[in-house]
Amino acid sequence: MTQINQWLEQDGANKVGIATICGIGGIGKTTIAKVVYNQNIPSFEGYSFLADVRETSQDCNGLVRLQRQLISDILKGKSHKIYNIDNGINKIKEIVCCRRVLLVLDDVDELGKIRKLMGTQIPFHPGSKIIITSRNRCLLNAHFISQMFDLEASTSCGGLSKLFEVKELASSESLQLFNWYAFGHNSVPKSSMAYARSLVKHCGGLPLALQVLGSSLSSKSVSSWKSALEKLEEIPDSKIQEILRISYDSLEDDHDKNLFLDIVCLFIGKDRDYTTTILDGCDFYTTIGIENLVGRSLLIINEKNKLMMHQMIRDMGQEIIRQESSDIGKRSRLWHKNAFDVIREKIGSRTVKCLTLDLKGLLEDKAKRTNTTLHFPKHSKSQFLMSNDVDMETQAFAKMKRLKLLQLDYVRLKGDFKDFPKRLRWLRWRGFCMQSFPVDFDMNEIVVLDMRNSKLKQVWKDTECLPNLKILNLNHSHSLLKTPSFSGLPSLEKLMLKDCINLVEVDQSIGELKLLTFLNLKDCTSLRHLPRTIGSLISLEQLILSGCSRLDDVPRELHNMESLKVLNLDETAIYQSRLGLHWLLLKRSKGLGFSWASLPSSLVKLSLESCKLSNDVMPNDLCNLASLKSLNLSRNPIHYLPESLKNLTKLEELLLTSCTELQMIPKLPVLLNVSECKFIFGDNSPFRGSGINNVPCFFSSTRCVIFGCEKLTEVEDLFKLEPIENFEAEEIRRLFNVDSINGNRLQLYSYLTDSIMLATPQVLQERGITSTFVVGSEIPIGFKHGTNEHRISFFLPTPAHPDEKIHWFSLCIVFSLASDQMSEFLPCVHIFNETKTIMLRYRSSFIGIPQTNDKTMLWLIHWPVTDFQFEGGDLVSCMVVPIHLSIRKFGVTYESKHNIKYEYGFSHLSTGDEVSTRHIKMDQTKHLLSLESYGNAKVQFCSYIEESKMVASPQVLYDYGIITTFDPVPFDYSGYYYGHQAGKTEVSISVPPNSSQNISCFLNSIIIFSAKNDKTYGFLPCLEIVNETKGTKWTYSKHFMGIPETKNTLYWTTCWNFRGDELEAGDHVSLRVLSDLSVLEFGIDLVYDYELDDNPNIFNQLPWMSKCFKYLLGIFVYISSKSQKDLYRLQSLVKC
Repeated sequence: MTQINQWLEQDGANKVGIATICGIGGIGKTTIAKVVYNQNIPSFEGYSFLADVRETSQDCNGLVRLQRQLISDILKGKSHKIYNIDNGINKIKEIVCCRRVLLVLDDVDELGKIRKLMGTQIPFHPGSKIIITSRNRCLLNAHFISQMFDLEASTSCGGLSKLFEVKELASSESLQLFNWYAFGHNSVPKSSMAYARSLVKHCGGLPLALQVLGSSLSSKSVSSWKSALEKLEEIPDSKIQEILRISYDSLEDDHDKNLFLDIVCLFIGKDRDYTTTILDGCDFYTTIGIENLVGRSLLIINEKNKLMMHQMIRDMGQEIIRQESSDIGKRSRLWHKNAFDVIREKIGSRTVKCLTLDLKGLLEDKAKRTNTTLHFPKHSKSQFLMSNDVDMETQAFAKMKRLKLLQLDYVRLKGDFKDFPKRLRWLRWRGFCMQSFPVDFDMNEIVVLDMRNSKLKQVWKDTECLPNLKILNLNHSHSLLKTPSFSGLPSLEKLMLKDCINLVEVDQSIGELKLLTFLNLKDCTSLRHLPRTIGSLISLEQLILSGCSRLDDVPRELHNMESLKVLNLDETAIYQSRLGLHWLLLKRSKGLGFSWASLPSSLVKLSLESCKLSNDVMPNDLCNLASLKSLNLSRNPIHYLPESLKNLTKLEELLLTSCTELQMIPKLPVLLNVSECKFIFGDNSPFRGSGINNVPCFFSSTRCVIFGCEKLTEVEDLFKLEPIENFEAEEIRRLFNVDSINGNRLQLYSYLTDSIMLATPQVLQERGITSTFVVGSEIPIGFKHGTNEHRISFFLPTPAHPDEKIHWFSLCIVFSLASDQMSEFLPCVHIFNETKTIMLRYRSSFIGIPQTNDKTMLWLIHWPVTDFQFEGGDLVSCMVVPIHLSIRKFGVTYESKHNIKYEYGFSHLSTGDEVSTRHIKMDQTKHLLSLESYGNAKVQFCSYIEESKMVASPQVLYDYGIITTFDPVPFDYSGYYYGHQAGKTEVSISVPPNSSQNISCFLNSIIIFSAKNDKTYGFLPCLEIVNETKGTKWTYSKHFMGIPETKNTLYWTTCWNFRGDELEAGDHVSLRVLSDLSVLEFGIDLVYDYELDDNPNIFNQLPWMSKCFKYLLGIFVYISSKSQKDLYRLQSLVKC
């Protein structure tokens, strides 16, 4: 009803629309139409509900009465005299052209009745709606609609013709409705519950049946319920059948009625094409007949192309057959127990056209009713053994001269077959107990022969001529040694020999089957060879040889099969051939047959699973298989796929399940159209359909299956996995100290292959995004924003330059697993630009499995962003979709791009070559020894490069233009650092004006640290200087870090040299420190450096400098002058 209401409301003011509510009888079409009508009449200027149009129109003057009612309803009760149908049509056209109307025509079976009722070219007012209820889902068509509306209205209603099909109620809804009719409330007494459920199941979700049965059993005893259920299983309720039979009676001719009854008895649940083959052989026009039955809601074709039918419809059909005669032997169709009785008592007649009996199923049902247990062999259906075996006689069929459709599963017949029906078109005899067909069994007109699970050793003793036979099914005939001669089967289209485990020979005459399209030899484990004549099967489309474990040769004539589309060679023994896969070898050799290039070019699907293929036999050229769409190489010991697969431009499916040695997959056509990850938020999300940028997810594609490929580390252009120690790119190294984690091994689960690998941390690259998992529990110090939740939001700072944009994001997620079982959903990360309504999304194909004591792990992601989607002032939100992760901490940082050069390593630049820079560093070393001693004070250092600690006197370090020292001894810095801040990690100053000519300036800093313990931290500390005016940044990451004794302090002083216009008067400069140590105080100072020749006593003229800085500055100036080199630092960003 919701869908119909939505249709009525959409564009309701200006468009005419017509809709059909269809479904089987008793499904509730009229009830739904009434509810929709009552809910929507306030929205229309006129309205009318014409009930029972089919039945009323059959009465004398019935159409005129309907016309009068329609006019009276629309005119709010005003009566008009209608003298005939034409007069009524004219009146209707007059009143519907000037007002929006809602018309419901209930139970319409023919379009002609609508034409007689309302005419054609009806000038409906814009916004009018017409609803028709019908059992015929194909009632409306384009031709009728064009006739019904005038040209202008027809144009406006284009595309608004709708079909609403009413489905059966679900089991829970059915039980509720039944309870209301049976008990007056939605609860069932325990004594009636079992019967209520059985009755509801019998009704199959049909509201009418639930109403009729529920009402009839109201206030009845439990014994009455039991008796009613038993009766229903034999005789359907007459009230329900009367309603349902209307659809059957409305069928236009006996052809469709007989087709319906045959399907009721034999073909429910059968394949549509299989059924069509059989019934076409019975002189039916099956294709159009099935379409008519579907249109009348008597038949359903499901998604598997099976014929399905509502249980009550089937019961109605069977009841029609039962009503043919009280003598079961004179009915046209017999099934189940009636068929058994007719054969046993020999009371059949010429009337019988169809007989179906599954003796095994019948006796099993009888055993269930009598609580008797029957024991059947578990693995051999062909051996029908039971204590009460039943023998019948062929003479019982002597009078059934018109019998065409016969099923005798597991029936044993005694006697000869000379009087057996000779007009059989379909014979299904599973469990046939003879070793060959009797010679007097006349099957000349047979179309389909189904002999599954038979004991046949040879089908016919001599060549049999069956000119009409199209399908021969001998599956699971375990005693069969040789196929029959096919010389007398010119029409055979399908041959099934699956699981004929003792079959050793396929007759040479198989090459004569010019119409054969399907050949199944699966699991014929004794078959070693195929006849060379198989290459003459010019119509063969599917050849199934999988499981033929002794088949070690495939005829070279295979390439002659120009129609072959599917070739299945799974688990064959071709790898054991003495010729060694001779027909797959790359080079043609005398006596070796054909190469891969000899496979027929028509192949669409090729399966070579479990054939022990190695890279030695994989071809370098597959251009002859240009039509191939599906390739199965699963469970083969291949290490890599050949580049020649790239030539398969039509390839849509590649199966590589459990290729345990496979390491790399090249770029293939099958991977080009990888599915996008689905948006996980609801329809109310503001990001829905507004510039969403999807990151492709390889795992979401079912076109390439790689489960169990444990060693797979690369799919070209999709993902690549490599050890972190071998990864040289900047994206990961800027996030943390790579060298410090080389020894840590961890578990990594792959969603792609459904496998776990144990290795050192791996770097994963997926479509431009780089990520890794490492053991840890803390966010690195370089991250600007952090939270303990799974979502974080922040505003991007306003840039100094308008063209400065965010270049990349880095994310760090500290997580643990919420459960021990891995979810089928991939871990997902989102970045939202709330301001621009842009969303970026990334689903990792891997997840780390924490192994530490607190079971946490770091997930580090480097995420470049392009097209300047993020800029200053934007509100940004980052979110992790937890699903099976427990998020402990979440950190985000980012970097902008504005004339900044990024490269790996620490900041350095020389106007000369790099050798000079190293030379200066070496010169500096010898001068360090002459520095004034700081006394006996000692300080502890940690080297992140050598992973060692040392205790020594304070060290002065020179790093590419930056002088730094650690000093445990306090000194008086008060008054010297006018950017001083207590307890802050960032300070700022403005560069003061300078009247003298300068060649450089020095930016001095002092940071006072303290620590609560002696822990050595695993991330590099760094200093960041930002010229906010010019938009330039410098970052200095130290190799050594002083570690103070617990609760003591440590002084870190640095001296930065700036040249040229790097810092100028008026520039706003900030300095930020990033460290795991606590920052107690932080100050900066700026000093201009004058020409040394003019001012030899420069150090005495720097009143702001402390003793420590005088030494540092002196060393730096002396080294610079000796080297005759100007030192510059690259404007670069090195993230720690």
